[in-house]
Amino acid sequence: MAKYAFIDAAGVCGGEGSYMPALDPVPDNAIPIGDDDSRLGQRWTGKKWVSVPKPGDVQPTIVLESITADHANDTQTIVADTLSEVRTVVGATLTLAVRMDVAGQLYPINESFDMPLSSSDGRVRPVRVMFENGRALFSVAMTEARIWNVSQEMINSSLPPEKHMRFAGLRVVAAEI
Repeated sequence: MAKYAFIDAAGVCGGEGSYMPALDPVPDNAIPIGDDDSRLGQRWTGKKWVSVPKPGDVQPTIVLESITADHANDTQTIVADTLSEVRTVVGATLTLAVRMDVAGQLYPINESFDMPLSSSDGRVRPVRVMFENGRALFSVAMTEARIWNVSQEMINSSLPPEKHMRFAGLRVVAAEI
């Protein structure tokens, strides 16, 4: 008999069991492991097992990976090295790539939430962010001259405490030219 770890669509082991391959067909989501191994809660990368902390262990963090402007406005857009501030023009469309980390590792979450962009005059503009396997790519059109801010407090304002996330913040200035 051989012991197997059963992984979900994100590659995370949610159960283990034994099969005798000659008698029982082994499911496609089964990865062979040692008889004394336990891989519960770990993620199979295709080459090795890595630990995936649960959201309750450490609060997830939204990490900005890149911010780019559409081709027509990229020369008039300046993105800070820290990705904490963007200066662009009205009419630009910004594309943001983000990931969800827990304890410095990608957290393979598959959820969406509405990220509130708040302008300096008090207007709030929700932007839908859909995470797939811990990553999200979304665009925001800068249709008005405004200073927009996103903070950790704003992101968490409509989420239950168990869903709260960390975020360093972002400021976007969309100016008229």
